[in-house]
This record gives sequence, C-alpha cells and structure tokens, in this order.
Amino acid sequence: FSPTPWGRGPINFAPEEEARAMEVFATWARLFDLLPHYSWIVDRFHLSAQAFQLAANDREIDFGWLEDRLLPLGFHVVLCVRRPETFEAARAARLPVSGKPDQYDDLGVFIAEQDLLRTLARRSRLPVLELDISDDDVPAAAGRVADWLESTGGLWAPEAGTASGA
Repeated sequence: FSPTPWGRGPINFAPEEEARAMEVFATWARLFDLLPHYSWIVDRFHLSAQAFQLAANDREIDFGWLEDRLLPLGFHVVLCVRRPETFEAARAARLPVSGKPDQYDDLGVFIAEQDLLRTLARRSRLPVLELDISDDDVPAAAGRVADWLESTGGLWAPEAGTASGA
C-alpha cells in the first residue's frame, strides 16, 4: 500500500488500511474460487497478517470468513518452522542475499513470530502440517509435504465442487 521497499501491504497494513487489506484477501479468495483446479502455493497469507497485526498493533483480525472460503477448495497450510538453536546458522546463510540484512539483527523477533504463527496455525480450520526445516534439507521437506498432502487428500480438488464467492 506504500511505494517503498518493505512498505505496508496486506500483511503489515496500518489500522486505517484494514478495509483495503481485507479486500485484497477477498480478491485472492475470488481468484481461488474461479480457478479451483489450479495448484496454488501462497506464501505469507492470512496467518502472517494475523501474526503481524497481533504483534505490532495488538489487534486480532478474524479470518474465519476467509478460511470458510478456502476449506471447500481444499486449501492446506504448511507452516515451516525451525528449532531455535538453528536460527543463527540460517541467518548466516541468508545475510549474503538479503536486501535488508539489519532485519536479522535480533533473532528473538523471528523466534517469537514463529511461536505466534504456531498458535495461529493451531486455531486454523484448515488442515495444518508443521514442517521442521531445521536441517535445511529441501528435497526431504518437499517429500514430507507431498506425502502429507496425498494422505489428507490435498493433491486433488474436493469432490464437492467450488465455493461460491463474491
């Protein structure tokens, strides 16, 4: 919503921008409704917005309406986490490619955010896989996600059809 790098958007919106942010999420939901057989991978979605708004503004955002639209479409949540003792090594790997390295100065912020995201994921109506990526083994992690999606029916569109949306 702001014309600067790392500016405000649908995750870190200001209180006066909440209606606009909710419209962004509703627009995404409508797009998902229209393309129910497309394979979607959506990074930093509603749980990220909830976490940011709670941490930064002490505001709870209710995304029950959004999850009600995502559930019939077969959406699943994969929450990637790591053990706290592995954050330092992850930061070392990230710093050379980061456009904003100072954001990694206080790893406690990331650990607290991870804990908050875990809490929010537990409250979600959507199926959730908590995936420990502490070992940085991406192929193994991808295999665990694929196996979980297969076992939960997440690889195919639900038989019930598509959700209606506005």
